[in-house]
Amino acid sequence: MTKDNPAQGEKKDLHPLAGAYQTYLKHDNEEKNHFDDVTRSFRQHATFAMSQWANQQYRLHALPESMRDVLPNTLKQGTPEFNLRSSQYKDAAIKNQFCLDCILRHAGVPHSQQITSMPKIASDEHISKVSSVLKSLARDWSTDGRVERDMAYKPLLSQVERYIPITGGSSSSKPSVCVPGAGVGRLAFELTKLGYSVQGNEFSLHMLLASDFILNGGIATPNRPLEISPWLMESRNLHSPADQCRIVKVPDVDPLDIMNTDDGAAEPQFSMAAGDFQSIYSNPREAGQWDCVCSCFFLDACPNIVESIQLIHKMLKPGGYLMNFGPLLYHWSGPAMRPDDLSVEAYQNRCSYLDPRYLSSVDLSYEDVIEIVRKIGFEIVEEQVGVKSLYTADRRSMQNMVYRCVNFVARKLPIGDKQPGSPTTEKKNTTKQ
Repeated sequence: MTKDNPAQGEKKDLHPLAGAYQTYLKHDNEEKNHFDDVTRSFRQHATFAMSQWANQQYRLHALPESMRDVLPNTLKQGTPEFNLRSSQYKDAAIKNQFCLDCILRHAGVPHSQQITSMPKIASDEHISKVSSVLKSLARDWSTDGRVERDMAYKPLLSQVERYIPITGGSSSSKPSVCVPGAGVGRLAFELTKLGYSVQGNEFSLHMLLASDFILNGGIATPNRPLEISPWLMESRNLHSPADQCRIVKVPDVDPLDIMNTDDGAAEPQFSMAAGDFQSIYSNPREAGQWDCVCSCFFLDACPNIVESIQLIHKMLKPGGYLMNFGPLLYHWSGPAMRPDDLSVEAYQNRCSYLDPRYLSSVDLSYEDVIEIVRKIGFEIVEEQVGVKSLYTADRRSMQNMVYRCVNFVARKLPIGDKQPGSPTTEKKNTTKQ
């Protein structure tokens, strides 16, 4: 099942992303240019990786001879040990590129073996996002990533089953769950596997291409996995040179085993909506249509967290649930005003190179956020703070970010209920860790 979001008026042609994802491109040069930039960065990953390797060799060779003499043989060009390390790095780059080429082939666009010239070089920003795709595939679709999934997804899956249990009946009666910021799709897949009617939403085209390949490609399976080295481009805090090239196999399960039903069972209700969360779900047809919004590492990724919570409240049916897990990193947090910014206009002019959303996003404390949730029209029925979680972490690295997340369940008060925050209506299970 596919969800699109056409503007009113002329119907636009669609660029298919293997059927499950659709985005408008033909009539929008800006979006087509973005699509070209994204696919270009997929094609050039290995080229950038090898340039990074060459840069390290240049820096080592530039050292004085007295310093080069004390380097390990693995860092001395021409030695068997160096040749082995070089070969391992190149093999890892090739395997990553093969995975990315499979994604491009599935999307129906040229891959690195079909476009070998580089009239235009991908930006560092896009190349960084390709590395994030590889790390996200490891987090969501490998046995290595199960530790992180258990930290973040397991509490949410348990809460969905507890608060909106499936009671049987027809597929049309299945509780509907929206998963914004779905990334490469594992949380949405797990909810579908439990029997819910699920729609994932993702804005990043990098993630959409990868998730569509994993969920619908049928090429990579546990019996025929793709081997990737997600941390190949990391050069700092390495415990061992082998850590860069460490292999992770994806996927650990075959989504098509769940998505395809040949035994007469009801077809799973699953779709992906490609695009901006606000743009898609502010459509009046989405109001009051959802039993649950399951948010994982998402709310703080929105340009305006208050606006997003208001929209979620509007989307939910009376008595519906917002289930949230994550930190408050605030991805759109921009630079603050300086003493020499004599006006807001001066501040905006100084930062005019930034997306305006970086200058309007508000960084709120969790206590502020939860009070806003109540005032919008929710009651907090379950809450945990200080829940430790990793995110696309290399657990072999000498440095990792450990988030102390919040996990809360908020119920949309039906019309006529008492105002949120009333001690007689609010039942809160609060746990601090």
